[in-house]
Amino acid sequence: MRSLTFAVLPLLAVAAACAPSADRADSTAVPPSPPPAPLAMATILSPTEGDTVGVDVKVTLGAQGVTIEKATGARVEGIGHHHLFLDDDPTAADVAIPPASPTRVHLGTGATEHTFTGVAPGPHRIIAVVAYGDHVPMVGVKADTVNIVVKK
Repeated sequence: MRSLTFAVLPLLAVAAACAPSADRADSTAVPPSPPPAPLAMATILSPTEGDTVGVDVKVTLGAQGVTIEKATGARVEGIGHHHLFLDDDPTAADVAIPPASPTRVHLGTGATEHTFTGVAPGPHRIIAVVAYGDHVPMVGVKADTVNIVVKK
């Protein structure tokens, strides 16, 4: 039994020396992943989802991951301008947004606000899209949608 003890003790000492210690860092640990890159997106800052508003609906816009500037007619990656759709569906991702209408607003000056006037009472949907200078929705930029209620 004594010889077995002498044989096991050195093995336990080696195992203890190889065990991770709170005093030293594990050199095989995987470093933490960097945070994901922010998603490029149009944002409707106001009104917010579910708001009840008057018949003149002021929309304030923002953007993340893109620069909002005056439309130049050119397609430059990372630079675009806002378009708003009131109760209207945006065009397909690879199709130029048609000229403005009462339900489709082009903010080609680089503006970040627009007021829809005289909106009928009831539920409405607003969608914000960022488009290139040639009015085609920007690839990889998420649109934003809010649903509101207009009250007289």
